[in-house]
Amino acid sequence: MTSFDGSADSLRTRAVRAGRRGGGYLSEIEFLVADDNEFSRHIARDVLKALGAQSIVFAKDGAEALSMLKTMSIDIVFLDWKMPIMDGIEFTRIIRNSDDSPDQFLPIIMMTGYSELSHVMYARDAGVTEYLIKPCSATQMLSRVRSVIESPRSFVKTSKFFGPCRRRHKKKDFDGNEKRGVAPVATKQAPEAMDIHKKAMPQKDVDKYFGGANPDEVDD
Repeated sequence: MTSFDGSADSLRTRAVRAGRRGGGYLSEIEFLVADDNEFSRHIARDVLKALGAQSIVFAKDGAEALSMLKTMSIDIVFLDWKMPIMDGIEFTRIIRNSDDSPDQFLPIIMMTGYSELSHVMYARDAGVTEYLIKPCSATQMLSRVRSVIESPRSFVKTSKFFGPCRRRHKKKDFDGNEKRGVAPVATKQAPEAMDIHKKAMPQKDVDKYFGGANPDEVDD
């Protein structure tokens, strides 16, 4: 297993610099929102603008998002799961594993109505960075953005997985299934075909599978 740090320092530096200049914490961060639902795209746009983002572009599906990434500089992607042509999982796998990926370390924040553990694990094992259950609040969106900017997880590469480490912080006495290199491996089996973990989960439990809780987040 190999560990990588990615390019999070650049994001953090730009966010801090923008804040010092008075332009706003997110004013220099480039966002891409990929969602086939126009209303959802507008909601995400309005929330990001209210949080101080100034550069936001949109895609209607994963294929369009991938095409845009090859010609544009994007820092963070907000991504729906179920989209035509190319869904969010296929998009994530291409970004993480393709030889011609425009950015294998790209922070991918999935926003979806799927809250079952089977879907959560499937997305995690595809390489999704953060996972938000719709409908989500502005506080939750900002919390995930801050997580990928200020507390990014290292990337790990094994024979069957490349993506964010399953844990955000190391614990010396940790010896469970989520230990680096021992976590359940990625699976190609669709969540709908899995017989286990079909019960819906609250957001706070979902977070445990993506590096732990977000301490700056209040219950919404």
